[in-house]
Amino acid sequence: MHESVREFVEKMGLTLEAEGLPRTAGRLIGFLLVHPESYSLDELAEKLQVSKASVSTNARQLEEHRILERISAPGDRRDYYRMKPDAWEGMLRAAQQKWSTTRELLTAAAAALPDEMEEGRSRLIEAEQFHLLLIDGVERMLERWSRRQAEFQLAGAMKDESRNDGPRRASEEP
Repeated sequence: MHESVREFVEKMGLTLEAEGLPRTAGRLIGFLLVHPESYSLDELAEKLQVSKASVSTNARQLEEHRILERISAPGDRRDYYRMKPDAWEGMLRAAQQKWSTTRELLTAAAAALPDEMEEGRSRLIEAEQFHLLLIDGVERMLERWSRRQAEFQLAGAMKDESRNDGPRRASEEP
């Protein structure tokens, strides 16, 4: 592994560990961000110099968070992992789902509290409203992200078009 890649992978591990993820999960994300290919658990364990069990546990956790995807190859019993093409959106969608579940719990709890627990009800409603704003804010951000992704794709297509043998005439087949 190139030294710059190794350094990035290690820093991702430390950075995401500080955010609450296992270091190996951060290292997996770092490695797979810069390598578009799919890797088996054995290959990932070798590249990251960790146990296969650790890679397996962390890869499955990242799959649950919609960051990695598990794929298979015909005739091969091994699982392979790679970054999901929409990893960042998937991660936020998974978080939104959890926040929605928490919001529903808070709403139900506030409604069920006896009248004499008004202060507790107020705190539950405040937490519920916070989660509602969080869900809505992430939804709006993802809409902006979708528009930006479309702009990136259009810019990439235009760049590819300019690399061809020149401009096409309207009568030419694409």
